[in-house]
Amino acid sequence: MNFKYSVLIFGVLLIMGCSPKVTLATTEVYSVQWFQGFAMAGLLLKEEPPVRNQKDIQGLLDKPWYMPFELINLQTKKVFSADRCNQVLPTITQLETDKPSEFPPFIYLTVMCAAAESIVKARPAQYSFLSSFKLDAGFPLHAPKNMALVISVSEWKRISQNTKIVSWADVETVKFVSKKDKYQAKYDLIDAYQNVSLIARGDFNHDNIEDILLYVKAHVVGGSYVSYRLFWLTKTDENSPLTLIREYPVPG
Repeated sequence: MNFKYSVLIFGVLLIMGCSPKVTLATTEVYSVQWFQGFAMAGLLLKEEPPVRNQKDIQGLLDKPWYMPFELINLQTKKVFSADRCNQVLPTITQLETDKPSEFPPFIYLTVMCAAAESIVKARPAQYSFLSSFKLDAGFPLHAPKNMALVISVSEWKRISQNTKIVSWADVETVKFVSKKDKYQAKYDLIDAYQNVSLIARGDFNHDNIEDILLYVKAHVVGGSYVSYRLFWLTKTDENSPLTLIREYPVPG
């Protein structure tokens, strides 16, 4: 056999047999996306601006809300007025409204601020193990226990320390009720319900793996209690459970 031809064949075999296998997950780019449940633009004082890209979302962080709030910094005890995301994001976990009645709308605004900031900082992902993710009847079996509606601080402490309690469905009885579309679903609990919305996808923690951002609104039936929460979740391989990256507000 011709020497040059032999070298060529050897080189081809070397590339085919010894180089890393390239799969769809390693070559496809998973872009940063946001969906209808991300409502920051609709909470502003002036007409809702167009949100076409991450730069537009960054601009929302410094636009005035539909109303200002008198706030108390729980650490410094300083009282101040705020009317936009950039004024509260640096100390977002340390703030309380001066008027208790304004706390629920303020928390909803800060939830959307935290979501906006996270989307702005997100990067396209190189890998994704979330192609089969669905908000369906099986979701509570795979969702982390943090997504359960636990109002009592002491009860949550007990649950969080129990390693045998892993999923949302381990904490409470969850019944899938309805699905508005592929981004929003309603789940019934005992004397309460939660609306879960997929509001964004992207690499939020910069590890090259796609993550999801869920917004959860909870109501107690026959009561005035309402909560607004964010959960950043991911999967690190095809067989792994949904893993919590972080949540806001932090329980307790």
